[in-house]
Amino acid sequence: MSRDRAIVLCADDFGLSRGIDDGILALAARGRLTATGCMVAGPAFAADAGAVTALADRIDIGLHFALTDLAPLGPIPSLDAEGRAASLGRVLSRSLTGRIDYEEIAAEIGRQLDRFRAVIGRDPDFIDGHQHVHVLPGVRRALFSLYDRGVLDGRRTWLRDCREAPATIWARGVEAPKTLFIAALAAGFGRAARARGITVNAGFGGITAFDPARFAATFPHFLERLGTRPLVMCHPADPAAAADPSDPIDRARRAEYAHLASEAFERDLAAAGVRLARMGEIAA
Repeated sequence: MSRDRAIVLCADDFGLSRGIDDGILALAARGRLTATGCMVAGPAFAADAGAVTALADRIDIGLHFALTDLAPLGPIPSLDAEGRAASLGRVLSRSLTGRIDYEEIAAEIGRQLDRFRAVIGRDPDFIDGHQHVHVLPGVRRALFSLYDRGVLDGRRTWLRDCREAPATIWARGVEAPKTLFIAALAAGFGRAARARGITVNAGFGGITAFDPARFAATFPHFLERLGTRPLVMCHPADPAAAADPSDPIDRARRAEYAHLASEAFERDLAAAGVRLARMGEIAA
């Protein structure tokens, strides 16, 4: 089967740990990924940034903006007065009820963007949010303001759209309730981005239950019912790294790496008639 369809395969969470970074770097070097998002407040980001930058000729390198799991780079009192990482539940509830402070979020996105620029040496190829926070009300407004004010150029820094049509989600049959909820949160995000001339993906997959036993069987479904510029996310880590008891999806990360590094992964792509590509190639 010819591989006429192209997808972006994006690994999240670069910088969160050395094991995650090693897994992403190894897969990217083998051509098994075409993008990765950096958590600039992560403990491994600065040390491993040089290694990921060396792969810039083969993968997109983006900012994986975080409000959860890592302490912010500056104060966000509307989320936590002590400067600690907010829980996803708190970010959701504050955002959906209009109690998140736009100025605070805009300042934090700016700080994380500044750190990315300082360490990587250029603008990110894309921006998305850890646990999809970038699509939330208040947060998306702050993110779009960077483009509106000319801080970022939509022709060079694309955005991840987490929305898919409900019929596509149900037909795929993978974590449908969770995927529908995230798609609902992202309603209107892609339209608002395109109105500003910002490139976005069209088609999104990769939401799983983080069950190590199911990823290999689940992954081929993300290659079905693709959009015109599809993106599939993943969360691999080096299986040879020491176990990380602080990471609730540590075992799932290792299982994802094992499949993405395997011959079965290549068979999945071939069976679906799909090849990996960077967003610039797909958007063109």
